[in-house]
Amino acid sequence: MLTGSVIFTGERVLRRGYVYVKDGKIEGVGEGVVPEEYTYATLVLGGEGRIIAPGLAALASIATYPIRLRKPSMAERVRFYKSSGLKTLMTASLPAVYELHMSGVTVVIVEGLDVSLPLELSKTVGGFYGLAVPVCSGVQPDYVPGLVAVATLSGEGCEGEGEIREVEGKGMTKLGSVLSFFNSISFSLGSSPDPWEENVALRKALSLPPPVIKPGRIAEIAVFDASRPPAMLLDLADDRDIVKVYSSGARLESLIAGEDILVDTGEHLYITEKQFRETRNLAERLKK
Repeated sequence: MLTGSVIFTGERVLRRGYVYVKDGKIEGVGEGVVPEEYTYATLVLGGEGRIIAPGLAALASIATYPIRLRKPSMAERVRFYKSSGLKTLMTASLPAVYELHMSGVTVVIVEGLDVSLPLELSKTVGGFYGLAVPVCSGVQPDYVPGLVAVATLSGEGCEGEGEIREVEGKGMTKLGSVLSFFNSISFSLGSSPDPWEENVALRKALSLPPPVIKPGRIAEIAVFDASRPPAMLLDLADDRDIVKVYSSGARLESLIAGEDILVDTGEHLYITEKQFRETRNLAERLKK
């Protein structure tokens, strides 16, 4: 059970409402008093001053996180993927996944060459993952169970007909810019001009379900704390401004993806200091 001062369903805004999730699916959404049949939930999240919103989808070159400040081209990133094993790619990816999850991203489309990385992330960390394959890699992307989507990419030094093209570090489609992170200093959403609309565009481009909180849908839910700075009182804003919660710097309190609770009380449940230390050691070795 989730309760909040505001629920942005993806279609409309509800005030002082609730969302009931059972077995990873949304069973009930509404305003006002919680119905009696939902009052015996095993876990209650949210509360006063919280904004409940759909989780986002983002495309990111997560495995090059330790070398992102060198701003490698797509062709250079492909060479890194080819020369690295799954253990290295996992170690490299976890801080990027952490940043994305802590921004409210529930679906991560992983740039890479092999389904093993997104599938291993799904098993180890939780959440939803897809694969985006650079066209110059010579790898033909195939859908396998466990992935939410597959796509092709093109970009600098990696020319071809990709469904998404990297232009100056941003993903572009016929629908315009999509929520993407290539060589970004940070993989948080503060650098995006409109995370919500870019997320919608990415989902359309990949034929993913739209981000909506309503009965019958798989739970993709982010709970933000608007009871304290930097987003204090955002829950009192006009309906059209609630969507700014994604880029407001509001603290993410909870993140739910299906049956997985990825973040609880503002802490990631699966990515810890141990993984950060391992990634730092990897980055130091790569720099040498």
